[in-house]
Amino acid sequence: MKAIHLLLKIAKIKEDIAMAKARKVAKQAADTLKFQGQVISYAKDYENQILEGGRAGTKVAFIQDADAFRAKLLESSRSMDQQVKDLQIGSKSIMEEAMKAKMKSEGLSKLAEKDLKNEQKKREKSEEMQFEDLLSARASTRTGTENA
Repeated sequence: MKAIHLLLKIAKIKEDIAMAKARKVAKQAADTLKFQGQVISYAKDYENQILEGGRAGTKVAFIQDADAFRAKLLESSRSMDQQVKDLQIGSKSIMEEAMKAKMKSEGLSKLAEKDLKNEQKKREKSEEMQFEDLLSARASTRTGTENA
């Protein structure tokens, strides 16, 4: 096996690994974003409960506790902003890496194809030359009936 074909196999493996890594990080970013949305929704539910509790005459201590918990939920949501941003940036850079690996793989694939075509042409040319040699050998051999 030629070196170009080995390089092509390695490039394909690197491309597959990079694409899998990019999908994994993109999924993590999407999951974190989804979780952040759930936390915000949960905090809004708490806010609605606080407002309803205020109208219904719920104890102030409960409302304060619920409000403190809501504030912690919102704070955790804000802390996830940076995490989501980092994951999205990481996903983008890993995807760029994967695209570079794919381009390299495609380039090597074209070279390998070209190499195979050249080998095929050489084989065909060699077979043609052998065929011509056989024909010329047959035509130039004497049959032995010339003197008869």
